[in-house]
Amino acid sequence: MDVLQTIRYIIQVWDEVNAEIICNCWCHTKILPDANVDLRNISEDIRQCEDLVLNDLADALQGLNLPYPMQAEKFLNISEENVIYKVPKDDQIIEELVYLFKNANKEDIELEEMDDSNKSSIISVNIAINSLETVCIFLLQQDNAEEYIKLVEKIEKIFKVKKQT
Repeated sequence: MDVLQTIRYIIQVWDEVNAEIICNCWCHTKILPDANVDLRNISEDIRQCEDLVLNDLADALQGLNLPYPMQAEKFLNISEENVIYKVPKDDQIIEELVYLFKNANKEDIELEEMDDSNKSSIISVNIAINSLETVCIFLLQQDNAEEYIKLVEKIEKIFKVKKQT
């Protein structure tokens, strides 16, 4: 029997498997809890595990010898009033960039009227795109940077559209 025949056979047989068989398998492998087990015992076990984790975290925080130590619960649940920076949403970033590009000519006129001794060099769209590609390569080397990579790619698309116009 080759692989294709095996797959076809499995598809035919799978239709004959009912929910009771699957439920029994899950109970046998203990994926599902036994119906006779009291759920209060399970929730108590979960609370005990959470307490152990909190104790371990409290020990770790204490081991850091911070000048202003905090309790583990406060460390995990920072109140909204203590948040000093909120990461803007993608749409907000894009709106800000579009606004900056639309008003770039107005700002250029204002900059020309000002007589600054520090002249900034003009950066072409190609150089900006190359720089963004460098940033993207850097982000690919970092952990958990998927969101930032998407943002850089969106900005790069905007630059490429600007380059075409």
